[in-house]
Amino acid sequence: MFCPKCRSEYVDGMTECVDCKVLLVGELPPEEVVEYDYENFVTLRTYLNRAEAELDHSVLEANQIEAFISSDDAGGSRPELSFLRGVKLLIHQKDVERAEKLFKDLPAAETTDEEFQEDDNSSDET
Repeated sequence: MFCPKCRSEYVDGMTECVDCKVLLVGELPPEEVVEYDYENFVTLRTYLNRAEAELDHSVLEANQIEAFISSDDAGGSRPELSFLRGVKLLIHQKDVERAEKLFKDLPAAETTDEEFQEDDNSSDET
């Protein structure tokens, strides 16, 4: 017996998946093949390193925007290669406007020059 949702296998006598709470079937349906249309993916942004790209990738994924990271760094074994071409964050062309709005609405995490100078001055007073 199998769960048609999570595809877990059960011993005979079980009738319901304990995780999904759906009725078990005797035979699993064939797995769905997901095909991607890579021709319609565009570069949203280019980064200096993979870590920066991963941060924005997680923001996109959390907002249900499919994204991929493309980097010519030999699978991470030669990270210095990413400095030549950068690390690209790719999204589907139809999601560009939504992604740009998402990043525009995020609060900036950068410190302004004035804030930086204030922090320096306060440390001199002690």
